[in-house]
Amino acid sequence: MSQKLLNRIIAFFVFLISAVQFFITAQPTLSFWDCGEFAASSYSLQVPHPPGTPFFLLIGKLFSMIPFAEDIGFRINTVSVLSSAFSVLFLYLIIVKVIQFYLKKELTTFSDGLKIYLPAAIGALSFSFSDTFWFNGVESEVYAFSTFFIALVVWLMILWNEKADEPESERYIVMIFYLIGLSTGVHLMSVLAIVSVVMTIYFRKYLQNEETLKQTGIYFLVHAAIILVAAVLMWLSQTDANPPSSEQFQAIDKRFLMIFALISIVYMGVFYKKLFVKDSIYIPIIIGGITLMAVYPGLVKYFTKIIAFIGSNNTTLGLIGLFVIIALLIYLVYWTSKENKLTANLVLKSLLFAILGVTTYAQIMIRANQETPINMNSPKTFTELESYLNREQYGDFPIWKRRYSSEPHQMGVFTNYSSDFDFLWNYQINHMFNRYLFWNYIGRVSNDQDAGVDFTQLFGIPFLLGLFGLYHHYKRDWKMASVFLVMFIFLGYLTAFYQNQQEPQPRERDYFYVGAFFVFSLWIGLGVRGLIELLEENFAGQNLLKPITWAVIAVSFLAVPVNMAKQEWFWHDRSRNYVPWDYAYNMLQSVAPNAIIFTNGDNDTFPLWYLQDVQGVRRDVRIANLSLLNTNWYVKQLKNNEPYGTPKIAMSFTDEEIDQLTPVRWEPQEVSVPVSDEAIKEFGVTDSSIVKNKKLTWVMQPGAQFGDVQAVRVQDLVVLDIIAKAEWKRPVYFAVTVSDDSKISLDDYLIMEGMAWRVVPKKNPNKNIEYVNEPILRKQLMEEPEGYNKLYQPGFKFRGLNDSTIFFDENHVRLVQNYRNAFIRLALYYLYQERNNNKVIETLDKMEEKVPRHVIPMDYRIKHDVAKLYFNVGAMKQYKAFAKEVIEEAKKRLNANPRDYNSWYNPYDILLTHYDNLKMYKEGLTIAEQLKSYVPNDENINKLVEHFRNLISTGKDEVAKQKIEVK
Repeated sequence: MSQKLLNRIIAFFVFLISAVQFFITAQPTLSFWDCGEFAASSYSLQVPHPPGTPFFLLIGKLFSMIPFAEDIGFRINTVSVLSSAFSVLFLYLIIVKVIQFYLKKELTTFSDGLKIYLPAAIGALSFSFSDTFWFNGVESEVYAFSTFFIALVVWLMILWNEKADEPESERYIVMIFYLIGLSTGVHLMSVLAIVSVVMTIYFRKYLQNEETLKQTGIYFLVHAAIILVAAVLMWLSQTDANPPSSEQFQAIDKRFLMIFALISIVYMGVFYKKLFVKDSIYIPIIIGGITLMAVYPGLVKYFTKIIAFIGSNNTTLGLIGLFVIIALLIYLVYWTSKENKLTANLVLKSLLFAILGVTTYAQIMIRANQETPINMNSPKTFTELESYLNREQYGDFPIWKRRYSSEPHQMGVFTNYSSDFDFLWNYQINHMFNRYLFWNYIGRVSNDQDAGVDFTQLFGIPFLLGLFGLYHHYKRDWKMASVFLVMFIFLGYLTAFYQNQQEPQPRERDYFYVGAFFVFSLWIGLGVRGLIELLEENFAGQNLLKPITWAVIAVSFLAVPVNMAKQEWFWHDRSRNYVPWDYAYNMLQSVAPNAIIFTNGDNDTFPLWYLQDVQGVRRDVRIANLSLLNTNWYVKQLKNNEPYGTPKIAMSFTDEEIDQLTPVRWEPQEVSVPVSDEAIKEFGVTDSSIVKNKKLTWVMQPGAQFGDVQAVRVQDLVVLDIIAKAEWKRPVYFAVTVSDDSKISLDDYLIMEGMAWRVVPKKNPNKNIEYVNEPILRKQLMEEPEGYNKLYQPGFKFRGLNDSTIFFDENHVRLVQNYRNAFIRLALYYLYQERNNNKVIETLDKMEEKVPRHVIPMDYRIKHDVAKLYFNVGAMKQYKAFAKEVIEEAKKRLNANPRDYNSWYNPYDILLTHYDNLKMYKEGLTIAEQLKSYVPNDENINKLVEHFRNLISTGKDEVAKQKIEVK
């Protein structure tokens, strides 16, 4: 068998294993977070959030049209599935070539080939089964497709390096720059590979004296160390926890940049004779940096700025300018070819094809002008496209100042760090990158947010192999090793530095660094190969060499990809997970026909968009995302557009007034909205004030605080206006996920109808009784329909929530708690309003049937409340089961913090309640006496001790009538 055929066979099996892995574990439909937005935008070629993903949408649209699966969401998920499998294939091919580069010899035997191809397969499959990459590979997100571009670019870089002396080898470089331009329409991650591409070109074509390169490399390291020390000293001096104002951001960046530039100028001025020589390491670094900036921000931001300047908001002029620039480039390519200016010709061709790749962004402008239902930022002109690409919606942030956020909840967080450098290293680097690297190659404690590293999961074997592979690569081929190390730093540590993420984050951000993990898995393959070479060096000619070598390969295969697959499979198998789809469906079916629903974040907005746009479910409902209500373009879309023929949202603001809306200083004050006679009759309003004055009046509290100033946000003003102009004819709802400070103080006028609160002009008559629309809420929770209905049909879907073989991550568990809250509210209604014990038991039993606590974990405090409900209605079997679990958890918490006796759900109160109910009087006395030791002079606690002593001494069998609570 020829080496080429053997290589191809193993490559095929690597691809097949990876493809099968991703196909059989892929989400069967919609996923949470951005996936709903991307899938909906792909299906109808819409405009997702900045900076846009036009090429991803085009490919997603293509896949959505191929009828290989019934579910459109799964078809679009397949973009990630195949992208991931091909990324693994290319990684395998890259590892093989990298090993062959430094071996520099022909493979003559079957065994010689296997000793290269099998380590490469181990490295590639370690990436396939890695935590982050696997998560990205089974959903409609951009990171898997972006990783594919990195893999393809690196493969072409390796191919060019091999064939650089052949005629027309430059076509690989031109293709690389076209792909990089194209990849900006997916994600900017792959752009960071440019520096490594430039280094490879320099090392292969222009380097003549390696000693000079090494010497200048030492100078560069000293240069970098001086700058790093200066940066650390400056960051250490930043001990003020107060973040700068937005006006100070640019000043801070300029100050730091000027200092670093000055250091560089002085250093280069002193050592210029040793630095700026032929074959200096500074040459590829400077060229690579210029090339990187030419693409980003050059092509992505400033090229659009130039076109916008030419067009001056006139799209036709902008297009003419674009075509003139492209025509000029084509001419220059022709001229440089004719004049035999080969380097200039290659640069110009690369620039031309990079621009052609970036032109996929034309789709964004074209579709924005079609007013698609999802039209984020509405970039209809080149000027608006420039704003869109610059992500101006999200505001500016400094590069050098680490703790910059002005959000109140982060102010306390900042005080946990002594300086900006402390925050940079311990949170932004160690917690938000190193931890992710260790997750993938050492092990992960759990799937919960901020989970730590678990050495016992993977035993650190992949990580140690990767470190050894990096060392071995430098030992055998330091130039190519430098190329990949730079790539790892840019895609990992430099990305973490540039993003300047603030604490806390709403979700884990490991997906940003999947490119760095791609490189690390390459080192794992080299590590296995390095072990083989180490054995061959030390056991040459010995009989044990062959069996030990094959044993190392076999053990590596079992300890790395096989063990990674075994440990990660359950966490990443989403093949039967329909929770995101059902969650969106249930929320849409919670509102009456022609309703408006205010939503809060990604997970109660994007999945709803998907169901409306792709599945056609409840297109009569207008979704109003509260955070987007702070932008003028979005408010105007709600006011002026009619997606799928759904009526516009009535507002009193003109478009000009919407453009002028800003947060307003606000003290608690009365506001009112009109209430017509028809509404009074429809809702059965009996409040004499409303009946007489024909308006609903309440005190509206400020919804935000900016420094010491209380204010209402633009979103609050718009919500108030929408409710007023709806005139009680069009139902208005808040999703259950909306925070209290976003409900403009209407809590007393919100009635639950499922996963949403309806605004009604009738105040809750009794705050002690849950304000629920019992007929509708009962139908939602107790009747689960077959299939789904595109029109209004109450009845929630709970698919898979009672199946313990399906994995639900922390986000799923948290969102599913909203179902339990609805069941509990209905049970409380039956307990206090109808006083129907049987319905209370029926409701709680149904909750446990649909969302069992052994599958979806239930917080012990909720268990405590449910247990008390069962006890109050005499359901002792269910009560005892819950109480037993609550007691165990409360005892653990008491041992961890015996002084916790003031919190609302303190373990003393919980234990005393259940010990009393279960007639466990001795245990109750022990807890009461422990509490007394901490609060010896509290009369209520003394009575509590006597209470249990009396019950024990008299041998009473009945529970005491008097209930004493400790709060």
